[in-house]
Amino acid sequence: MPVKRKRSSRQKRKDFSAYDLHKLLHELQVHSEEITAQNEQLIKAQRELELARDRYADLYDFAPIGYVSLDVRGNIADINRAGAALLGRPRQYLLDLPFARTITAADYPAFRKYLALNRSEGGVGVVEVQPRAEPRRTIKLMSRSVVLSAGDNRLLVAMIDSTDARRIEAEREEALRREQERAAELGVEIAARRESEARVKALLNRLVTAQEEERRRIARNLHDHLGQQLTALRLTIDALKQERLSKEDSAKRLDLIDRLASQIDRDVDLLAWDLRPAELDDAGLTAAIETLLRQWAVAQNITADFHVSAPDALRVSRDRESHLYRIVQEALHNVGKHASARKVSVMIECRDDDLTVIVEDDGRGFRVDEPHTGSGMGLISMQERAALIGGRIDWESAPGQGTTVFVRIPAKALES
Repeated sequence: MPVKRKRSSRQKRKDFSAYDLHKLLHELQVHSEEITAQNEQLIKAQRELELARDRYADLYDFAPIGYVSLDVRGNIADINRAGAALLGRPRQYLLDLPFARTITAADYPAFRKYLALNRSEGGVGVVEVQPRAEPRRTIKLMSRSVVLSAGDNRLLVAMIDSTDARRIEAEREEALRREQERAAELGVEIAARRESEARVKALLNRLVTAQEEERRRIARNLHDHLGQQLTALRLTIDALKQERLSKEDSAKRLDLIDRLASQIDRDVDLLAWDLRPAELDDAGLTAAIETLLRQWAVAQNITADFHVSAPDALRVSRDRESHLYRIVQEALHNVGKHASARKVSVMIECRDDDLTVIVEDDGRGFRVDEPHTGSGMGLISMQERAALIGGRIDWESAPGQGTTVFVRIPAKALES
């Protein structure tokens, strides 16, 4: 019996070991299948990561704007193709190169400040620089500071070509400046036009006033001279008709009548000359001014001389001759009325086809910076007449040193 039990126990251990082994084999098979599945998942994940990396590389390399990664020293750790193109250098040449060496020296201070600001504050900084390889180009740098998993600090920088934007901005500013200048010019033109309109209005008012004054002067002359002389002539003729006079008395009365008629004739000629000298139409400007000066000098008892260095056949349009004649007439009138001069000279010159008329006296003179004192309306009238024919008037004078009037008419004004 004991031997029989011993064999039964061995058979039991043998049967247990076979079951255990079978179980272990099954577990190993299950674990193997799990490992295979996990391995396949890892391989799939690895492939997806590689695809994602490739997509990121493509996006990074072929991005429309430039990207560059700078280390803590400002060296280029990585850069995409667009960034290399913006800097005008090959990509391999730029790797590990200090970014400062790729920009112009004038941009060094701004770039250093830009780096320091991003390192200290870790914010987003913006700066514009010009690449050394293409200094006409402007690049805007926009960055953000990051810390990599290895503890390495990097500055991720986006590079945008702002050349066109700067050019458009410069063109906009230039256009704005031109518009402002044009607006200022228009303002000046409007002010000048208003001033011109005011001068024209004032000129018209003075013209009407001058016409009325001229009419009063002519009426006064007619009344004071012709009226009195005609009255004396009529009274003398009536007396001659009513009285019985001897031949001697009759001859005296007739002689008086003849003198009165001659004086009336001279006064009529003088009035006609004053209105429009016939010699101005018949002989021209030079002869008319010479006659005017001679008659004026006799009337004023002043020594006068006349000089001409112009062609004998000098003729300008009738309206210009009339204005020049009246200017000289007004200048002589001012001399006789205000200057207390002893000698007057009138000169007509042609220089470079420009006509210059000079009236010079040795009288008391006046301050040029106060030209309207005393003979203000006369001087204004002379200026306006000169302006009407495209010329100008200048004065040289000083108290006690006489006065010289220059009337200058350009050749173009003479021809028109």
